[in-house]
Amino acid sequence: MKILGWLKDKQNLPTMAYSLGLGLIAFAVTAIWVADTRFLADQHRIGAEVNLAGRQRMLSQRIAMVAQDMSRFERVNGASPSFMLIGCADQMMRAHTALLSTDIDRINKALGEGISCHVGAAEAVPTGDLSPALQGAFFGGNHPLDPLLREFLERAVAVAQSEPPRQEDIDSIVRMANLELPVKLNTLVRVFQDEGEVSLHALDRFITAMWALTLLLILLEIVFIFQPMARKIRETMAQLQKTLGISEKRGIELKEANEQLLESIHYARKIQQGVLANVTDMRTSVKDAAMLWEPLQVVSGDFVWSSEVDGKTVFFVADCTGHGVPGALLTMVVSSELKKLLDLGELADPERLMLDLDRGVRQRLGQDRPSDAGNDNQTSDDGFEAALAIYDPAENTLTFVGAGIPLYVQSSDGIKRIAADRHRLGYRSLRRPESFKVHHLAVEEDETFYLATDGATDHIGGERKRAFGRKRLFEVLEANAYADLETQLSKLKSVLENYRGSEPARDDYTVLAVTPRSNNPAHKQAAE
Repeated sequence: MKILGWLKDKQNLPTMAYSLGLGLIAFAVTAIWVADTRFLADQHRIGAEVNLAGRQRMLSQRIAMVAQDMSRFERVNGASPSFMLIGCADQMMRAHTALLSTDIDRINKALGEGISCHVGAAEAVPTGDLSPALQGAFFGGNHPLDPLLREFLERAVAVAQSEPPRQEDIDSIVRMANLELPVKLNTLVRVFQDEGEVSLHALDRFITAMWALTLLLILLEIVFIFQPMARKIRETMAQLQKTLGISEKRGIELKEANEQLLESIHYARKIQQGVLANVTDMRTSVKDAAMLWEPLQVVSGDFVWSSEVDGKTVFFVADCTGHGVPGALLTMVVSSELKKLLDLGELADPERLMLDLDRGVRQRLGQDRPSDAGNDNQTSDDGFEAALAIYDPAENTLTFVGAGIPLYVQSSDGIKRIAADRHRLGYRSLRRPESFKVHHLAVEEDETFYLATDGATDHIGGERKRAFGRKRLFEVLEANAYADLETQLSKLKSVLENYRGSEPARDDYTVLAVTPRSNNPAHKQAAE
């Protein structure tokens, strides 16, 4: 019904006429292509038939030569003349049946045999669709080619199988090979050539007619279709120009709105950077410190915080759900809740601090209640991974608690990994952690501690498009252990970018590196 309605709509008449004209032109061009393809196939077949008829003349001459002096042939060539006569006769019959079949595959197969004269009876195949001229060449007139050739081959086989051969058969073979068969085969070749000429002339006439029809169709389309269509196009273009003006105005408005949005996001980055740990401040309480903070977008879901509390230096790293603006907003929630807990004096119990941080973020996000409790945030399920490290210069120890983010320690013995608990904090869909393992580490001279989010090891790149991984991270850090931490992280960033190559970044990544001042008396005495 929709098709009938479309056909009845007068507005669609130009489209229908245009489609019909193009269809007719396509039909004409396709007909020319089909005719040309068929002509080329016919010419190929005729060429093969002419070559195969000439091959028969050569074979008949060879048969006559061998039959005329069989003893000399055997003496000169060291081969059986009887076997040669039978092989050449079989090959001539295979070529003859191939020509009669008009099957191009059989003809090409016969041509491929060359003049090998190998023994093998011809297959019994039906005669193909021969033209009247070919019918006459093979079967018409006095002494037709088909019975003449068969008689020739029978006498050749008889000579090969007789001991001694009859002279009458040898004379007949020589006569037919030199007089009768060449005339008949030449006549056959001329018929093939004449049919090729006829095919060529027919193709010329057909192509001329088709091109004339195509030109006529093009002329009709110009007069009755393209001119009205051009008028319609001019009217449409005028309307489009008007619409384009409106679109350009709206585009300018959208661009201004986008610029304001980007300006706001870049300003948000400045705010987020202001909340992040200050490396200069960290270096006042430790021997060396550096930070690599690389957002996937303008702002980041990774968060780094550091401060001195009760004579201890606190380092905190978090990797929040997502990246960009949502991730950055979540870091502000985590930062606010962490500072509140530190103000309440919970640093003395790092395990309790992490448990209360999980509880506080859940409450802030409304994720401490079941999803069917009717709260507005029931669809949210956001959270974070975190690591807390506390350096106590008085005790010369570093306390570590991790939720999904491990601690890496580099010393003169290499790098070792302090595993974090496999907890994730804040998520509605995950159970609240009930405990954390607290690691107490004695700080050795020139030990460096690293906290890194998974974005660093999850870079995809290399020839096999694999993750960068922890092993490569350790190799880079160990190779640059001699350098200051700022240089170490700068080289790590270059290695990650080179490894990624043309692959796009997939996540924020952060690496915090700290070398505390060892207050071990034995170390100080050794240094003195």
